[in-house]
Amino acid sequence: MQAELARLHQVNLTVGTESFDPGDYPVAIGVDMRNGKFLSEQFICWDTCPDVGMVFLLYRFVDGVEACHSAGGVPLISPDPIPGEYWGCRPVVDWLDASAREPG
Repeated sequence: MQAELARLHQVNLTVGTESFDPGDYPVAIGVDMRNGKFLSEQFICWDTCPDVGMVFLLYRFVDGVEACHSAGGVPLISPDPIPGEYWGCRPVVDWLDASAREPG
């Protein structure tokens, strides 16, 4: 999972350039063997789309903050200008780091 997140970081450096196509998303990645949840790459943008956005690694079919916590994930909550909107559930790379999962 760390390798996938490192690759997504490189992809996100291209957002807003001619080499990035938001139409390529979502992309199915596989299953998180720790909890059986499906993973996908999803492009999410806010404010000025597609120039202001990112590709995230998210669990599929996890609807809502509580379901995300139950799956062992971290809710992705939108930043300004639309604060507080739930966009998806991000997997935790190291489940031993419980502080990454705490709501807050």
